[in-house]
Amino acid sequence: LRRVDLSDEYFAEGIALVGTQVRLLTWTSEEGFVYDLESFAEVGRFEYEGEGWGLAFDGNDLLMSDSSSQLTRRDSDSFSVLRTLAVTSGGEPVTRLNELELIGGELWANVWQTDRIARIDPETGQVESWVDLAGLLSDDDRTPTTSVLNGIAYDEAGDRIFVTGKYWPWLFHIRVVGCGD
Repeated sequence: LRRVDLSDEYFAEGIALVGTQVRLLTWTSEEGFVYDLESFAEVGRFEYEGEGWGLAFDGNDLLMSDSSSQLTRRDSDSFSVLRTLAVTSGGEPVTRLNELELIGGELWANVWQTDRIARIDPETGQVESWVDLAGLLSDDDRTPTTSVLNGIAYDEAGDRIFVTGKYWPWLFHIRVVGCGD
């Protein structure tokens, strides 16, 4: 419906909606952009150290991933670091945290180059459970250009979860069920 083109020097990665603005990370440029949601006009920029992978807004702060097992909680206005949080599962670090989305108070993060999504307590960093999406994209839909699971979106009004991947031909609406459901 609407888009913003970045110059070739940037590779866009995580985005988050903060009020009437969109915050956008770049992968390795250590620079982010702020856009007005209505016009998509650039209204600001910010800097950070390291890689930008995923970004989510919890209503107060931004949560950022950088491919490591660390999440960085940042001020939503200044983008300054408020604290870092180690993400673990069974006492072991969970690395390659990528796309982020807040769903029902949990932070969902896909683990790069896997078919798994970690459901993380955003206060403790503990992985509470996993969503296994192995086989979601059929072998028939895979091509030499399709890549990994890499997109999570939540429609709060409809309580719907969507996932996709890099160059996937489909967007999937999923419902998570537990054992015995």
